[in-house]
Amino acid sequence: MKPFDADRFHRAFARAQDRLRRNQAGPPPAQLAALLEALARSRTTAERLAIRAEGRVYFLRVQDIDWIETAGNYVRLHAGKTAHLLRETLSSLETRLDRDRFLRVHRTTILNVERLRELQPWFSGEFIAILHDGTRLKVSRGYRGRVADWLGQTL
Repeated sequence: MKPFDADRFHRAFARAQDRLRRNQAGPPPAQLAALLEALARSRTTAERLAIRAEGRVYFLRVQDIDWIETAGNYVRLHAGKTAHLLRETLSSLETRLDRDRFLRVHRTTILNVERLRELQPWFSGEFIAILHDGTRLKVSRGYRGRVADWLGQTL
């Protein structure tokens, strides 16, 4: 907003470049390193989920979940032949799940990769994920990159 001349601009630009070089040259400050280490240690995943139903609370082991879908303000957890409702958003639940085991494949779906049997190409760059029990789930184009990263190759 203030009027400035080219010389003042070049001096400010040189100072900014110098600060960037100094910050990139050495290790991160001790406080930042400690914070990153604390965050890495605190990253824990849920092993069981508390399900409220019929006036009681029971626990579902996360490893027993085949896939998860949205259901309004709830998520529906599919485990074998049963489905359980949990009042939580899919995004919130996704942060609590093990990223090596659970993969979001659609804005409405997360699947347990240990239950995945095959991927079949579908229309317009989408895929169909087929689980061991025969369940067919759509892999949308928006999440195809995540699946490719999990596979370690392009789709």
